[in-house]
Parts: sequence; C-alpha cells; structure tokens
Amino acid sequence: MEILFYSANFAFILTNLYGWLMKRFYVPAPFKDQFKELYPAHRLVATFCLLQFFEILYLINIGQPAALFYVNGTAVMFFSAFSFVMVKGYFFLDKFRPLRLFLFMLPVIICWLALMLPVFGIIEFSDEYQIVMFVVVSVVSALYFYFLVHFINRLHRHILELDENEYSNETDFPIQFAKRIEWFPLSLCTLMYVSFVINHPVAKMIRDIILTATNVAFVFYTLNPHRSVRPELTEAMEAEEEGRIVDKTLKFRMTDKKCHEIEARMMEVLRAEKLFLSDHFTMSDLAKHMGVNRNYIREVISRGSYETFYNLVNTLRIEHAIEIFDEDSDVKIENVALESGFSSGSAFSQVFKRIKGVTPKEFVHGE
Repeated sequence: MEILFYSANFAFILTNLYGWLMKRFYVPAPFKDQFKELYPAHRLVATFCLLQFFEILYLINIGQPAALFYVNGTAVMFFSAFSFVMVKGYFFLDKFRPLRLFLFMLPVIICWLALMLPVFGIIEFSDEYQIVMFVVVSVVSALYFYFLVHFINRLHRHILELDENEYSNETDFPIQFAKRIEWFPLSLCTLMYVSFVINHPVAKMIRDIILTATNVAFVFYTLNPHRSVRPELTEAMEAEEEGRIVDKTLKFRMTDKKCHEIEARMMEVLRAEKLFLSDHFTMSDLAKHMGVNRNYIREVISRGSYETFYNLVNTLRIEHAIEIFDEDSDVKIENVALESGFSSGSAFSQVFKRIKGVTPKEFVHGE
C-alpha cells in the first residue's frame, strides 16, 4: 500500500516542479508584449509551486505518523495563506514585496518548523503535541482563510457591479477568469483542511491525486492560454484599495443641472424609442445612440435610484411587460419575456420577482 502513497505524492511533487519551471521561464509567444498584464501573478504562482517541495519530507518518510501530520498541517496553512497572496496578486492589488510577504507568511513558517521537529526526532510525537498543533494550525489557517474569503467576496461584488454597469442581460455578462477562480482556491483550502482533519494516508493519497490532476489542467491552461484583461476591474479595485473611492455620492465631475439634463434626455430616448427591448442592449449602445460619453451615463445612473445600467433597463422592461399583461392577461409568460427584451422566461421571472416581489404568474392572477 505504501507504494501507492509514494507514487501519488511523487507525481504531485513532480507536476509542481514542472509548474515551477513553466511559470518561471515560459512566456507564451502570442502574449509576449502583454505578458506582465496578462500574467501579473506568474512569479507568485511559480513560488507557490516551489513551496510544495516541503512534501519531500513526507515522501522520504512514508508510513511515519509524524510525517503525515507534518505534511497535512503544513499544506492547509500554505494553501490558505498563499492562495490569498496569489489571488490578490493577480488583480494588481497591494503587491507583496519580499519583506512584507515574509512577515505575512511568518506564522506559517513558525508552525511549519514546529511540525517538522517530531519528524526529525527532536521532540516526541505525543498525543499532547498533536492536540496543541492541531489547534494552532487550525487557528492560523482559519485566519488566512478569512482573508481569502473576504477578498473574493469583494472581488465578486466588483465584477458584478462592472457587468451590471454595461449589460442589461445576465447571459451577456462576460465570462472572466475572476469568475472562474472564485470557488477554486476556497475549494482547495477546504480539501486541505479535510485531509488534515482525517489525517490518514489514504486521504492524503486521494488529495495528491486530485492536486496532480489540477496541476496537469493548470499546465494545459498555461500552454493554451486564452486571456483577456479587464482594466476597469483592476483600476476600480486599486482605487478602492488606496482609499480613493469611499462613497459613490462624492466628487462627481458633472454639476447637478447637467446630470438632470442628461438623465431627462436618456429616459426620454429610452421610453420613446424603446431601446431596452433589444435583448443584447448595452450601455455602449445607449451612449452611441445619444452621442454622449458612456462615463457620463454611468455617472447619471449611479446618482439616481437605479444605481446600475442593468437595474435601469430591467425596470423599464418590467414596466413594458406589465403593460402587455394589462392588455392581455392570458398571454404566455415566455412570449412576454421575449417581447420585453429578456433572453428567456426564467430570466424574466427572476427579475420580475426581484423588482415586484411576486412572480409574473402571481402578478397576473393577483395571488
């Protein structure tokens, strides 16, 4: 059985070695000129791969309880702490300089050294030691996990805000790398903690197999990149990080008079020409139609009750749908959805419920 544990762990270490070499020295030719923008955290990822070499101590001590406890405890801390560093680094935020990174990782380093002591026979691997280190590792990991969850939640809000400021349908929201990784580091950290709690060689082997498969997928993704950059996302989050954006109601460029003029014209155009009935209507389309800078429109909307372009357009669509229901209460909801600019009946029902508090069916039948 130990040969299986050894093979799984060896494969994991080997794929991390390859990942480190690739991230450290490989530059995709198509993106050579934009490498820093498209791969802002490539050195952090390379460092993360290199850090996985702490597992070698387990590899050469397969079957030793102290080595298993060491590798599981170290993994959950490293993954929690460095996942936060990498995700933050990807979005250009608060880049960690070497000294700051060292201080940030210092609790992990101290615990790492403490977990190493029984493996080398410096101290006894007793039940008391395991209980104390289990509590310490859990607390340290939970702290970094909190940082990671907090940042990803903030990132999610920014992505949603940016999408809702441009698009009127959720199906048109761009699929960005940020959305794909929201759940990924959290899942890996959870996997590490489960393995730490179980603390069994079989659980460790399963974990190694999953991570090896992840590394292979990561290598494939790096060799076949399809990257895009959302400058507005990183700029907005950098601004918030530096304290430049505190409140949406402060320091707008336009006077109230000009804002009201543009808003009145915007609403007149939208209602008269019913531009919102297009299922792929965007803020850029509205700006081109009005001959106004889209930043002015964004400011006008954010200062009003709608807050985002998405809310404005969908409110007008719901008003239009209600007019259709008033004329014919027997009309099919799916038809009303499409006539009102929604991409589907389900999307229409969700938005209708959010705005009116009831579903379209309940509204029509007065339920």
